[in-house]
This record gives sequence, C-alpha cells and structure tokens, in this order.
Amino acid sequence: MADFFGKLEGFYYTARTIFIILDVVFLVGFFIVLRKALKYRPDLISSLRKKKEEGTEAAQSEFDTERYAKVWEKILEKAHSAPPHSFTLAIMAADNLVGEALDDLGLEGEHIADKLQKLNPKELKTLENLWRAHRIRNDLVHTAGFEIKESEAKEILNIFESFLKELGVLK
Repeated sequence: MADFFGKLEGFYYTARTIFIILDVVFLVGFFIVLRKALKYRPDLISSLRKKKEEGTEAAQSEFDTERYAKVWEKILEKAHSAPPHSFTLAIMAADNLVGEALDDLGLEGEHIADKLQKLNPKELKTLENLWRAHRIRNDLVHTAGFEIKESEAKEILNIFESFLKELGVLK
C-alpha cells in the first residue's frame, strides 16, 4: 500500500512540474503573439485624416470646426466668469467636448475612458496628458472636497485644447 502511494506521489509531482512548464510556455507565447498582433491595430487617426483629405462626404462631416471653436470660446469664458468654481465647470465642459470629438471620430464606448483606450499613444502626442486631465475631471466630479488651483485648472484646459488641436477640431 505504501508503494502505491509512493508511486501516486511521484506521478503528482511529475504532472505538476509538467503543467507548470506548460503554463510558462503558454504565457510567454501569449505575450509574443500579443506583441506581434499590436502591429496590425488599425491606425484610426491616420485613416480618418486620409478620408478628410480625400474629401469624402462622411469625412467632411467629421468635425464642424466652427461649432467646436464657438463651444471652446464659451468654455474659456466660463472658466474666467467666477473662479474657482467656474474652472470646475469649464473642465467638465472641456471633457464633454473631447467626448463629442471622439464620437465624431467614430470611437465607440460608454465613457470617454473607453474611447481613449482605443487611441494609439504613438499617433497622438497629447494622449497621455489627456488621460491625466480626464482623471482630474473625474476627481472634481466624484471626489467630495476635491479642489483645483487656478494655475492647475488653466494647465488642464490647455491640455484639452492641445488635444483638440491635434485632432484637427480646433485651429
């Protein structure tokens, strides 16, 4: 009987070792395939700009730059109307405007964060800063007592503006 359990224990350790090795091999293989697959990720911004240059009807309706410029001017006016609370409202409005621009790009997602994840940081220089600005907007909205200094609010608004300019929404 002891011989049976000894063999069973030996089989257990052998099987366990084999499965650990297979797990490591599959995990490494997964990351190799993922890395190679990222090369084939669609170049969303470039393809939309190409459509715009071709002058297709769908591309021309992508961005109504005049409307975006007017809305942006209102946001800046709002920011300076009654500081410091007006900065919070302006940041929220700027974040919404970015959301509209992402919708116009055809990005799908329930929230702005879902849409931002679909963008390639190699294509957009301002994407990383936009993530920071969006997180601050979320803190302003969802964190009780979160306040922002005027200088930081101006910086956040500049980040939103830079992103909109990079998209071609603002001039």
